[in-house]
Amino acid sequence: MYKRELEKLRTLNATPAIINALKEPGREKHWYDKKTNKYKYHLAARCQNLEGLLKVSICTREDIEKGIISPKWDIFLNYQGDEYITRERQQDGTYKWREAYIYNLEDGNDYWSRRNYDHYMYFNPGGKQSIKALLKTEEGGFEGIRKWQEGCKRKREDARLKKLTDKWDEEMSFVKEQPKGFEDWWHHKGFSQNYIFYKGAGAKEGFCTSCLKKIQLKTDPKHNIEDKCPVCHSKVTYISRAKKTTKMYTWFQEVSCLQKYKDGFIKRDFSIRRIDAKSDTGINKPDFMAWETQRTIITDNGYKVFVYGDFKRRGDRWFLSSDQMIRRGSENMYPKNLSQVMKNRHTAYPIARKHGCKCGVTYFLAVEKKYPVIEMAYKAGLYALGDQMVNEGYTGLKTFIPQVSKNDLPSKLGIDRARMARLKAMNGKITALLWLQHEKEIDTIIRDEDIMLMDEMKIQPETIKKSNVGKLLSISKICNYLRKQINLRDPKSLRRGKYSIWTDWNDYVDMMKKLKMDTKNELLLKPKDVTMAHNELVARLSMKESKKEIRAKEKKFKAAQSIMAAGDLKKYEYEGEKYCIIAPTGIEDIYKEGLALKHCIHTCDIYFQRIDIKETYLLFLRRTEARDTPWYTLEIEPGGNIRQKKSVLNEAYSDLEDAMPFLKEWQKWVKKNLSKEDKELAKKSDKARRDGYAKLRADKKIIWHGRLQGTLLVDALEDDFMEV
Repeated sequence: MYKRELEKLRTLNATPAIINALKEPGREKHWYDKKTNKYKYHLAARCQNLEGLLKVSICTREDIEKGIISPKWDIFLNYQGDEYITRERQQDGTYKWREAYIYNLEDGNDYWSRRNYDHYMYFNPGGKQSIKALLKTEEGGFEGIRKWQEGCKRKREDARLKKLTDKWDEEMSFVKEQPKGFEDWWHHKGFSQNYIFYKGAGAKEGFCTSCLKKIQLKTDPKHNIEDKCPVCHSKVTYISRAKKTTKMYTWFQEVSCLQKYKDGFIKRDFSIRRIDAKSDTGINKPDFMAWETQRTIITDNGYKVFVYGDFKRRGDRWFLSSDQMIRRGSENMYPKNLSQVMKNRHTAYPIARKHGCKCGVTYFLAVEKKYPVIEMAYKAGLYALGDQMVNEGYTGLKTFIPQVSKNDLPSKLGIDRARMARLKAMNGKITALLWLQHEKEIDTIIRDEDIMLMDEMKIQPETIKKSNVGKLLSISKICNYLRKQINLRDPKSLRRGKYSIWTDWNDYVDMMKKLKMDTKNELLLKPKDVTMAHNELVARLSMKESKKEIRAKEKKFKAAQSIMAAGDLKKYEYEGEKYCIIAPTGIEDIYKEGLALKHCIHTCDIYFQRIDIKETYLLFLRRTEARDTPWYTLEIEPGGNIRQKKSVLNEAYSDLEDAMPFLKEWQKWVKKNLSKEDKELAKKSDKARRDGYAKLRADKKIIWHGRLQGTLLVDALEDDFMEV
């Protein structure tokens, strides 16, 4: 619409009917105080039909009371062209053009929520009829204009969106039918929840939900007992139909398949579910549900992610997702057509899947494209190395892979063909590769079994170089001693990994130096049990220097001492029937705790540093009946997250399991009682922990602060973490 032409139209001033309408008193009662509204109308309008153009002029009560009869707003409705525009009179008499809806002309919304009128806008009967007739709406007046304006906007949006949806529909038209064997495959292999249903005690046959058929049972089944199917060997739970007659629903699970698509391929993701119902024969009849949720088109030029759902409130359809981020993830991918789909493409993805790689195909291809050495490694049979290189992703490989122009794999790995053959034979990962690179660099030979041990324990050459142990002993002697220490231990005690033995040893040697012991004496340097020797030195060191060190640390960590001495941690104290949590009153309490439990938490400055800056605090978990007897030490964040929980010799024992519900109860209590400051500190602490984990994982560094810190890799730290 031409604004200059519209400005030439005559002004529709307020008529006597409008003036009278705005003066009428209200009759209805307002909802929030039940008082009668002061006015009948808030605004008043009149209309003029100008052959294809409907002009609506709106006056306000405030203007009428001041003697101003010219309209505040003139709305021009082009009912033949589905467009509208509003001219608004300003305080200085000038005009401003707007495109707002009729109900958005006024600033704020108090005129809706705290209204003191019966009706928002007055129209005379003729004006209402004109609006209904010209705009072809079911209602006249304000509501008719509102719905017509919304309809105009929707038509414009529909026209704009149709260009997008037509393009997307064209892209989706190239998607073929699912692979023939895909549905049968996920019926059998798509679910982690599988059962063998049987009629009752003494049954000789059952129905396996993985085999999807009746099978002969080799032993008497027991209801709710886990076992393996005697036919397909899948993990199953036995379910007696005599005890469980109702339907059973699996969780929603995800499966994927790949198909060729134009000059690339498409990954299709499905959400699936199985419903197991009692059959006519009294055992089981499975039913399946599946929804396709996502499609990812992958070409040499990149990828596009489409999702299925309600698009802009216009119904379910495929549309381009706003989230196009690559995630490593884990996919249950249909394996049977991978080689065919990726035939003649430069990728090792089918090989990787065959050998157990579970990460998402989009992520795999993106990392593989950035580092072609990954494809070469898989195709050369270096499967473990390939898996770890893929998991290192975008940032980690530059540290391990030399930047060379040569195209042969040994050169790209920084080794020679003979060493690559050894790497393949030992199925080595990145740590093994680093040792072979180191071996080549110093022109020597390290035994394969020693490299394999270092790979298993995740001890890298740089780690050995920086350690006191590495400066005193050869690699072969180090490895021989580590093997003896591993054999001393119960396999269950190694559940956190064997790396803790190495860090115990390093801490032990550090403490030897502190106590001026002879580190060149191998009898002292290599004790029979390094963990016991480590703990003995911790006790000796603590007994010798505790008083002196306590005073020194109180001066060094004044803020931490002040926080505890002032009782700031008392707000975390909590008592239950069996267990209680007690706050230390100073650094000396932490020393007593460390000495009693024979762990080195009191000798590690890192904990006092964290208390100093209010990143974490130390609390004592005790049995209520023995409040003064040390049991477990907790490292907590201001918001109640528990980073660590350690007892005697820096271990967590089975007795902690009974206290876990109490700890969760305490965390809920803490969360309810957090102050504003605590919440801010909790956010900072959470970020500090995540950044610390990321740095440990990226830099491959060790925390050198005694057994409590030194024995923990980032994975072990994450396992011990207990979130509110």
